[in-house]
Amino acid sequence: MKVKILFVLLTISLAINAVIFYGLSKYDLVEKGSTQLPNTSLAADSLKLTENKVDIEAKVKSGYGYIYSLTDDQIMKAINEGKKDGAYFGEDFKLPLLSSTSNDSTFEYRDVFINTPYRFVAIHSSNQYTKYDRTSSIEEVWKFISYDHISFSAYVMRGWAKMLAIEMIQEGRIIQPYKTENNANGDMKSVNFSVNDIDFREPASLKIFEKSNPEKYAEYKIAFEDYVK
Repeated sequence: MKVKILFVLLTISLAINAVIFYGLSKYDLVEKGSTQLPNTSLAADSLKLTENKVDIEAKVKSGYGYIYSLTDDQIMKAINEGKKDGAYFGEDFKLPLLSSTSNDSTFEYRDVFINTPYRFVAIHSSNQYTKYDRTSSIEEVWKFISYDHISFSAYVMRGWAKMLAIEMIQEGRIIQPYKTENNANGDMKSVNFSVNDIDFREPASLKIFEKSNPEKYAEYKIAFEDYVK
């Protein structure tokens, strides 16, 4: 009988410790702003737990805790903003230049944007309304919203995208993109960074440089909180 009681107490203790560890881990991720979240339906997922005949319901929202997560209202705001401008480009998401070591034409014509989910939704809405006279829906845009990465797009001189490289610098640490893409014309380069590599509470910079001559570069300021809409 004593062995059985000890076994039950040990089981309860392990369960409590597991819950505490999970809670602390989740708190740290939310504070950091880099939770890796599933790309699922906008509808709240319902978790129903039963213990000692007491039902416990917890409502969780996909994307909650991520700095650029969007509520239904925010998505509709982005959709309506895109509809108002037939050539919406999201100038509010343009990064300011910090410094440049080159004055030649390669670095003179360059705009760099942070691609938050809000910007993607507004651009999509603008395109759909301009081309097809249709208003995007929440369910439609949710299909391409992702919270596990953040991307940046650099618009450069035609043909130069493949000759340039991009990296992020935060608190003296270099963060490499896990995915890089150049468009067909070579005038746009896009890079994706995992949110788990970034502390969204701290400022960072995006450095763009020539692969053949890294001394020629331009650096752009990233204040992540400035792009929350």
